Amino acid sequence: MMIVQWATAIAACLSFTSGESSQQVPLLAAIAPDLSPLPLAQDNTQRILPTLVPQVDAAPSLTPTLFDPTAPDAQKCPGYKASGVTESDSGFTAALTIAGDNCQAYGNDIADLVLEVSYQAKERVNVRIYPKYIVPANQTQYLLSPQLVDQPEWDGKTTKSSSDLELTWINDPSFQFKITRSSDGEELFSTYGHVIVYEDQFLELVTNMIDEYKVYGLAENAHDFLLGNDYNQTYWAVDAGNSIDYNSYGTYPWYQETRYRNGKPSTAHGVYARNAHGQEWLLRKNTITYRTLGGSFDFYFLSGQNNDGSSSAVTTIAQYVSGCIGLPAMHQYWTFGFHQCRWGYQNISVMQSIVKGYKDANIPLELYRDFTNDKVTFPVEGMREFIGSLHANGQHYVPIVDSNVYAPNPDNASDAYEPWTRANEQGLFIRDPTTGEPYLGGNWPGFSSWGDWLLPATHVWWAEELAKWHNDTPFDGIWIDLSEASNFCDGSCGNGRLNENPVHPPFLLPNDPLQMNFNYPLGFNISNATEAAAVSSASAVQASILSHTTQLPVPTTITLGRIEPTPGVRNVSFPPYVINNVQNGHALGKGAISPDATHNDQYNTTEYELHNLFGYSISNATYHAILQIFPGVRPFTVGRSTFAGSGKTTGHWGGDNTSTWGSMFLSISQALTFMMNGAPMFGADTCGFSGNTDFDLCSRWMELSAFFPFYRNHNIKASIDQEAFRWSSVAEASRRVMQVRYSMLTYMYTLFYYAATEGQTVMRALSWEFPNDPSLAGTYSQFMLGPSILVTPVLVPNVDYVKGVFPGVGEGTKWYDWYTLQPVSAKPQENVTLSAPLEHINVHVRGGSIIALQTPGYTTDETRASPYSLLIALDSNEAASGSLYLDDGVSLVQNATKLVKFEYSNSILKTSIQGSYHAAPPLSKVTIAGASCLPKSLSLTISGQPFEAAEIDVVYSGGVVTITGLEKFTPNGAWEGEAEMKLKF
Repeated sequence: MMIVQWATAIAACLSFTSGESSQQVPLLAAIAPDLSPLPLAQDNTQRILPTLVPQVDAAPSLTPTLFDPTAPDAQKCPGYKASGVTESDSGFTAALTIAGDNCQAYGNDIADLVLEVSYQAKERVNVRIYPKYIVPANQTQYLLSPQLVDQPEWDGKTTKSSSDLELTWINDPSFQFKITRSSDGEELFSTYGHVIVYEDQFLELVTNMIDEYKVYGLAENAHDFLLGNDYNQTYWAVDAGNSIDYNSYGTYPWYQETRYRNGKPSTAHGVYARNAHGQEWLLRKNTITYRTLGGSFDFYFLSGQNNDGSSSAVTTIAQYVSGCIGLPAMHQYWTFGFHQCRWGYQNISVMQSIVKGYKDANIPLELYRDFTNDKVTFPVEGMREFIGSLHANGQHYVPIVDSNVYAPNPDNASDAYEPWTRANEQGLFIRDPTTGEPYLGGNWPGFSSWGDWLLPATHVWWAEELAKWHNDTPFDGIWIDLSEASNFCDGSCGNGRLNENPVHPPFLLPNDPLQMNFNYPLGFNISNATEAAAVSSASAVQASILSHTTQLPVPTTITLGRIEPTPGVRNVSFPPYVINNVQNGHALGKGAISPDATHNDQYNTTEYELHNLFGYSISNATYHAILQIFPGVRPFTVGRSTFAGSGKTTGHWGGDNTSTWGSMFLSISQALTFMMNGAPMFGADTCGFSGNTDFDLCSRWMELSAFFPFYRNHNIKASIDQEAFRWSSVAEASRRVMQVRYSMLTYMYTLFYYAATEGQTVMRALSWEFPNDPSLAGTYSQFMLGPSILVTPVLVPNVDYVKGVFPGVGEGTKWYDWYTLQPVSAKPQENVTLSAPLEHINVHVRGGSIIALQTPGYTTDETRASPYSLLIALDSNEAASGSLYLDDGVSLVQNATKLVKFEYSNSILKTSIQGSYHAAPPLSKVTIAGASCLPKSLSLTISGQPFEAAEIDVVYSGGVVTITGLEKFTPNGAWEGEAEMKLKF
């Protein structure tokens, strides 16, 4: 459907396999068979297409405002005075009037504002500031509609006196406010000493921060987990792969702060700023400055408090997710299997060979994806047969759909593209403001348009197109890409040029001639010196040829800087305040739909207001479209550009990373921030998307990603093949770690149940689970899966060991090696050296945990049908607890569920059951780690019926009690009745 035309812009590419157990391919021949410096135009596979040349509007040539020392200081503006306070049951309202002459720092000052303070829930206070006089035509410039993004409201019962938080304010010299904790007066947020700035294209608010504050979140970013006190987070959704320390695909304007207090319990709280405009958060030594290009102040302050008066990061996160943005979706069980994809599998035969390669290597493969639906290389009947074979094996298929829609060439009847035509006939595309016609930007297939998600009819059209496509290609979910929305040219560059379609993007593609990628990870020259030398030589040859080659035009660079605001005028293309956009020149229209492009709603809303919501909107539309195709089934979507609340409908991957150790390391920080964002179905492009991996990096990354909810290997054309079976060492590492992952799938699924019902996190930072240890504040080289599993990955090349800490040991926490179940000997805050051969990742179980496991199979279906076992890891009091959630793994609304809770204390294991869902597999084994000896006797009662202990096999070895033979007592399912097992030691 949406990708039919992509095939014209993508051709087959050569690839080779590097590293251990690989066959050497003559690299020089691969990049240039005759080594002659031919001009690129002589290649007939690509240059038969016209080239999409970017168009650039004129703009000032200055530096970005963030680094412009001559830029106005908005804090010299007069601020506002509050008056006319009106109290209500939930809070108060007041008028804010500008306290002096117009400032005109980066826009037109708005003289009259409304202040609303609402104690919305015991743990949450909302502060809204917006213009008093908003004409309907300007409404979306200032107010973010609750129909677009959830807007929390008063719970109907909370008052100032019952709130965890209190807002106080002064009017000297202008309106300033602060948020404190009601119980002890701890100041959490304060604008004291600073003015509020409110202009039509610029808002600013500054809060004071404590010394060496610890702040997390403000995603999406590729950055350290602990943000630091000299960091800038820009929000403007951008198609910029591996954008380190800059803006990226998503917008999550909220942070969580933890305060360590010299031996006392730490405290935590959170701040969410509900605004979708382009914006920046400037973290400085003792302040955080919040700036946006429009909208309103709509702050939600979260106490993070528990019922006992303490506060924690995990509670703060749960308050944000459940109270502000909405609980994440519960995903189908099969989506937790291993996914394989690549940009550029050439045809069905290649895809079949990939599936067979995984099967022959005995590496579990759940899902295959990423294709171009070309009628020659991917014929309908062939696709149906291929996908049918996947379904027969319990596997699944999820294709990629780009966010742009190809605009057909009107002069070429064979170029007809009905999805675009049907949408255009209904007026469903974002419009060019100069012509009123569909906006025509550029993307992979050529000149393209983008759907207007403000229109209900656009959602209907999208659903119908996906349904038509599903009839030919029976997919199981949809992967949405380029949803920033990405535009490969500047401006509506297709106007008057549709007769040139399809056109080549205005840059060289990875599969274009002389575009082989020769980047390899750090340490490749050590692990594979021979091939590293060949790569170096080939790279030099390619560079030499390119230096004498006529190449495609280089897109024009916009160098954009501050412009003076014009009274009474809004410049949405080049606003006076320049956010630090990672794109060249920092322009908002660079690599995106122009900010002045117009939607079809009653307010003629522009992209200036809605840019950061495009990915959020298309993911929502896709979710509901899939729900129509599969009624009653949980839709599976994965989106690239997301916004606060996207977890309700879509999963997410970390985007176009690189095959480097640094990208692998930062993927952990990315994952943890998405756990904070209520979007737990997160994963990285394992082994790296661009560049070439090697067996060392790919082995370690396959091991690491096995503990991410979304587990996928994905890479680009012109890089080497990196499927896990390509190297014997990667295959072995993958087999071993997938045995671990698949055995604990039911544990991960239970974690998702608590995420979807309570806002809990799936992956967890050590500092969240051990909040009173300041040494863990910035740690993300290790992480936890739920409360019970500690993962210590290798993150550097060419080593066979790793160092890690075992948090909580000073307070009595016990840890057990996953593989041997032997206890760990470690001192508080000690970096323990752990053996880590290439095929091994260190995993430890926290004492006090009971984890339900299943025998791993080749697919999630096989695993789900296999017998259960229980792992009981005793704490220092010889006790443990845990839970297991069960449902059919598919349905959006369940007919039946079951929650099994486990308790072990005083040598008695008890299970309690809520719900009626029937799980057929029996319980085969119980393992107890940390036992002192073999139990002298054992008794078992299930649903009140006792069983003979003589029929149960009990073995003791090295502190581990293993009880087997239990399946004979649970032939109708492990959890059909409450049970009690008594052991006497």
